[in-house]
Amino acid sequence: MSYAFGHLVGAWSAGKIYEYFSKKKISHPAWFFLLLGSLLPDTDFLLDWTLGYDTHRTFTHSFFFLLLIPIIVYLLFSILKHPEKKQFALLIGLGIATHLVLDSFFGFGVPLLWPSIVHYSFVSGITPTVPPGSAFTGTAAEIGHQLKLTILDMAIGTAWIFYLWFRKRIQF
Repeated sequence: MSYAFGHLVGAWSAGKIYEYFSKKKISHPAWFFLLLGSLLPDTDFLLDWTLGYDTHRTFTHSFFFLLLIPIIVYLLFSILKHPEKKQFALLIGLGIATHLVLDSFFGFGVPLLWPSIVHYSFVSGITPTVPPGSAFTGTAAEIGHQLKLTILDMAIGTAWIFYLWFRKRIQF
């Protein structure tokens, strides 16, 4: 399973490939949307953690989410008349796509056609349901504790990376 840093590195790599082939530099604000997109699908963990819903790798790991979020970003920045609206939308979509691809390599895959429960994985192929034992294991209390520690680790690391990026202490 790829966590926050793996998803950030995957999106950063995709951004560098995009820059190389398009012969265009990605602006500082546009990098934000690319990196944000790489983390956005795992925001469903927040629902799992705070409300107790079992939503991880559902809606936010589907083609529908991959299409919906860039459209929302494009429409929002069209209203704001921002000149980079197209690039923001493209890059948040690229970030989400890299997340889905990485999750397809690790674990049991992703439900690209959600609400269908069929999962697609580069490793195990197409599975009609989530295979048992493919996520956290243990008692409910142990799983909850593991999940909270994982989210805390991701939040601290992600906040640090975004702080460095915001302060322009790191360059891509």
